[in-house]
Amino acid sequence: MLLPLLTLLACGDEPTATPEEPVGAQPQPEQKGPPEPVQEGLEGEARPSLLLAQAWFWKDDQGNPKPGPARLDIWRDLGDEGWAYTRLEDGESNVFHKAVPYRGGILTIGAEGPHFKHWTHADGVWTAKEVWFKEEGWGGKFNRLRDLEIGDVDHDGVDEFVIATHDGGVVAVIDWDGSSEATVLELDAKVDTFVHEIEIGDIDGDGKLEFFATPSDRNKAGVSQSGGVVMYQWNGTSFERSWIEEQHGTHAKEILATDLDGDGITELFSVLEAEIDPNDKRKVLKPVEIRQYTRNEDGSFTTTTVATIDDRQTRFLVAGDFDGDGTTELVAAAFTKGLFILEPPVEDAEEEGWTITRFDQNSGGFEHAVWPADLDGDGQLELYVAADTQRELKRYTWNAERSTFDRELLGRLDDSIITWNITDGAF
Repeated sequence: MLLPLLTLLACGDEPTATPEEPVGAQPQPEQKGPPEPVQEGLEGEARPSLLLAQAWFWKDDQGNPKPGPARLDIWRDLGDEGWAYTRLEDGESNVFHKAVPYRGGILTIGAEGPHFKHWTHADGVWTAKEVWFKEEGWGGKFNRLRDLEIGDVDHDGVDEFVIATHDGGVVAVIDWDGSSEATVLELDAKVDTFVHEIEIGDIDGDGKLEFFATPSDRNKAGVSQSGGVVMYQWNGTSFERSWIEEQHGTHAKEILATDLDGDGITELFSVLEAEIDPNDKRKVLKPVEIRQYTRNEDGSFTTTTVATIDDRQTRFLVAGDFDGDGTTELVAAAFTKGLFILEPPVEDAEEEGWTITRFDQNSGGFEHAVWPADLDGDGQLELYVAADTQRELKRYTWNAERSTFDRELLGRLDDSIITWNITDGAF
């Protein structure tokens, strides 16, 4: 599907312009029965691309929304011709929570059912190889693969896949060489426990990776759950699990492990969901809080509040040097309150602490997925954003003269989708 490129410049919190006709949006027609999965072939040479992992909903003949096949939209940058997207769906799951380029293909993790697959494309046809499928689930109501990260977490010189699951508390560490059957280690099964995210990094600077996860009590709409941030360290024979922070009254769905200052040691951040009044679901007792964990010499962690955001949730926090000054910044994407850039403290500055600036207030979404990437190859990161509320896929590029981002509308998103994640590759 070929889409013209719409360019909209954003200055601070100015509203986004809306074209007369939505570009790229596909209305969901009423159906007599479940839709057949769509698998469109790629055409032409590989292009810089965005992978949007999604859930989508069709309407039955009574007008009731029903979950459709898991959906992946591959948005390809065709230069002067604009953007085109190719759709890949999988009827064995009803959501893709993440898609990652891997060995010339794409890894996907799904839910209901919990399929971990490797997709390859040849001669216009997609072929899926099952890496792992937990057919019986984990004994709970939901069977979901929720997040995926890749890294050598057992220090054997070969990368593993680390996967978070719902709702049996399991974190899975998977060895797979691309051909033989995968070896799966399931850690920390616990009923009614949701693990939301995985991050990988070297928190102690010893050159060996640890990984981090965010377990919480069962998800309940409009109600706060307790949870926390845990760390897994390989001791040579097994993974040791320890709490970095255990939270009561709220929890972190989003964490970020990144080398903020370039010293080879990972900094770890969490984003706590707002704490909701149990007697009034409309009332926020404590807003979103972004925290940093600093490892002490004795192995304990000191917790520092970096920022608060007056919203119910903020599900994406990413890192990058967006303004080209040699310093890594963070970008937070809130549920309804927009996009924020967080700049770390500067030595000898008049103001201590982080500087937080909202650069677009008219951007939002249930997940509000964002991703940093240099798709145009100019050496400068862009920020890509799926704003499901506005039905917009956007690119933000730093404007040094105005010290803020320019915004481009790349195309329209469907009106009945949730974009769970964005990554990039060449397809």
